[in-house]
Amino acid sequence: MATTVSTRIEFGIAREIDKLSKEKHMDRATMLRNLIVEGLKGEQQRRIVELYRQDKVSAGKAREMLSIDFDEWLTLMQREQLHVHYDDEMLKSDLKGLSK
Repeated sequence: MATTVSTRIEFGIAREIDKLSKEKHMDRATMLRNLIVEGLKGEQQRRIVELYRQDKVSAGKAREMLSIDFDEWLTLMQREQLHVHYDDEMLKSDLKGLSK
């Protein structure tokens, strides 16, 4: 279900949106919806990356929240300069699993 949202923007921004919408052959409303969706995705990604940085979510959980596969996660980790969170307990658990 859709809802109507109304807001005021600076004239210069509206002019840029109109210019971009013409370049992309779409109307202003469609362009605005696309910009909002892309902006929201970017904000969600920044929030999830920060949760991972703070060790509040695991890599697997972050990938799940972002709905991305392992290769996309590795690309994101590189772009965002994220490090693998791997502690002594995880190593011990992995070594224990290998010895079985």
